[in-house]
Amino acid sequence: MKNILRFVSFILIISSSTSVLAYGNISKGNLTIEPIVGYERVQSILPTPHTSNRLFYGARANWGPQYLSLEAEVTQSKEDETYNSGTVEMAETSTNYKLGLRSAYNIGSSLRWYLRAGASARESKYERTEAGVTTTQEPATYVSPYAGSGLSINMLGVFSLNAGITAVFTNHREIEEPEYQSSLGFSIRI
Repeated sequence: MKNILRFVSFILIISSSTSVLAYGNISKGNLTIEPIVGYERVQSILPTPHTSNRLFYGARANWGPQYLSLEAEVTQSKEDETYNSGTVEMAETSTNYKLGLRSAYNIGSSLRWYLRAGASARESKYERTEAGVTTTQEPATYVSPYAGSGLSINMLGVFSLNAGITAVFTNHREIEEPEYQSSLGFSIRI
């Protein structure tokens, strides 16, 4: 936990000093808020290690100049699966938190390409129902690095349509591939 706080403090200091250097002070237009919805391929550990696909939703905020901005994101997803010919039902609810840096570059007047990287934390809750008995597990929150890229189409200078792909490198012992999240959203510059 101490390392996470140090990392967050470092990112805040770097982002703040970069913004001050770029603009001379914190000016209007440095904060964007983006509701997002997407599709993710995640690693599940119950009842056996496997990958699954599900829908997620949430919000993302960016603060700072486009070349180096602080990014924070919160998303939530829920998945229900049935095993053993319908005798076992599994439900997983996950909340993901991301904190990192984003760097964006203009490609023409209305298209922007961005790269993003940072730390991702996940809180999960598993419910297993078998023969009418429900058991609940809440594994420890784990932190993993993430990296991604995407495109934004600027509309009227205030709104943007965004599409991106992000890989979360979970380093799970039994599933070696990263988790992938593809997302669509729109952002409003404040």
